Amino acid sequence: MESIFIKGTKRTPEILFKINGFLSINGVSIPEDASEFYRSTIEWLDKYEKLDPENINLKINFVYINTTSTYIVLKVLRKILAVCRNQENLKITWTYEQDDQDMYDQGKVLEKLIGFPFKFEVKDLHSS
Repeated sequence: MESIFIKGTKRTPEILFKINGFLSINGVSIPEDASEFYRSTIEWLDKYEKLDPENINLKINFVYINTTSTYIVLKVLRKILAVCRNQENLKITWTYEQDDQDMYDQGKVLEKLIGFPFKFEVKDLHSS
């Protein structure tokens, strides 16, 4: 099994899921078809689950995410919870810009919906 990398565009986020358990989603998520865009990510997680990974460290850094993408990202998050059976070894970090209350609130909603605590971090604007 190999890592998966999907290059970001103006409408889709960069996705990097490594087999060492480091996963990241970064950018804008307003694809034409969110289900289709995230399909390969969910398929990768299905295969990754068979490896029974010990640790997962997911970092989410959205600039903007639309409603349809939010629904699919919720599915991705639930899948990650299922993949990492020992949730003590799961870390989900939600980053947002200091003055972006909407993006912070979006993270809080997703955190509540999956029932797993996120670590919230303000983006360092100097390290883009």
